[in-house]
Amino acid sequence: MSRPVVFLAVTLAVTGATAQAPISVTGGGSPITVQPVQIGRPYDSGGAADALRAREQDQARQPAVPQPAPSPVPLSNCTAGGCWDSQGKLYNSTGDGSRFISPEGRLCQTNGKFIQCN
Repeated sequence: MSRPVVFLAVTLAVTGATAQAPISVTGGGSPITVQPVQIGRPYDSGGAADALRAREQDQARQPAVPQPAPSPVPLSNCTAGGCWDSQGKLYNSTGDGSRFISPEGRLCQTNGKFIQCN
């Protein structure tokens, strides 16, 4: 079988196309017929994939549970560059005076001797 025929057969098989008439090799040779290829889900006798999909769809339909706002953390020391909390985390100053960036990248604001991040 020549390369153009193999390429055409593979192309037809992958795209799911069917040949209306047998395709023959130019200059002689035997004609070939390409049957359509069905590409679908892998065989799953237990239905585990369907059960997983149904569970994921149920979870997607449920509203997200709102996360409570984190409680304020007491500050232990502040300088021009930022403030440290009681656990040793550094909150970098934004230059605003009362707004800082947490180590996790969240915007925080001081309230007296406490810092609250959103």
